[in-house]
Amino acid sequence: MTLSLTALPTPQFNQAKPGFQLGAQDVHVHCLDIRQFTATHYAEAEHIMSASERERAQKFIRGKESHIASRWLVRKMLANYLNLAPAAVEFLRTDKGKPYLPQRELQFSLSHSGHWTLLAVSKVELIGVDIEAARSARDLLSIAESYYHPCEFAQLQPLAGAAQDDYFYRLWTLKEAFFKAIGTGISAGLEKIAFDLAGGAIQAQIAPALGEDSDQWQFHQWTLGAQDYCSLACKHPHPLHVNWFDALSAPAFP
Repeated sequence: MTLSLTALPTPQFNQAKPGFQLGAQDVHVHCLDIRQFTATHYAEAEHIMSASERERAQKFIRGKESHIASRWLVRKMLANYLNLAPAAVEFLRTDKGKPYLPQRELQFSLSHSGHWTLLAVSKVELIGVDIEAARSARDLLSIAESYYHPCEFAQLQPLAGAAQDDYFYRLWTLKEAFFKAIGTGISAGLEKIAFDLAGGAIQAQIAPALGEDSDQWQFHQWTLGAQDYCSLACKHPHPLHVNWFDALSAPAFP
C-alpha cells in the first residue's frame, strides 16, 4: 500500500507583538526571512555581535549574510526574554558543542536554510528546531537507505518524484530537530529514532541507546513554502502552545 500523507500546515503568525514572557507550556518560534534583512539590520548585527562572532563571520566564503542575520536574530530575541542588551547575551557550550545560556531555565534552538532562519525559545526541558530548503538534485533514496531506519526506508522506497522528496524531508527535519534538542547532532545515528507519519500523526520510536523515553517527546511540523520544511522537537509530557512571530516585527530593545 502506498503511504498517504496529509498536507503540512503553514504557520499562523501571531499578529500581536511577542510579550517575551513564557509559560511552562509555551514555545515561541521567531521567523526571519533573510530577503527582508536590510543594510540597517546588518549594521546593527555587526554592532551587537561579539568579537569572536565577527571574526568567524569574516571566514565565511559563502553564507556570510545568513550567519550574520542568524546572530542578529538570536541576540535580539533572547535579549528581550532576558531583559539584557543584545550585546550582553552570553553563550556557553556543552562538551558536544550545543550552545546554551547561563540562565538554564530558558532553552533555545536555532536553524537556518535557504532564506529562512528560525529561533525556537521555551522553558521546556529540551527543544530543537530544524528547517530545510529541499534540494531535488540530491539522491535522497540512497541517503535514506544508508542512514534512515529500515522501517522508514521501506515506507520511502515505493514513493516517487515529489511524494518521495516530501516524505524524505519530513523525516530529515524531524530527526535533525530531535538530535539538536538532545545536543548530540546527527552523528549519534539518524537510524536511532524512527518516525511513522501515516495518518497525519507523528509517531516516534527512540532507540534505548539514546536514553530517552519516546512517550516524553512531541513533534510538530509545518511548511514555510512549497519546498521549505520545518520541524520542532520538544521533551515535554503535556501539549504545548506554539506561537509563531515575524522577527522583523518585534519591538527593538530600548
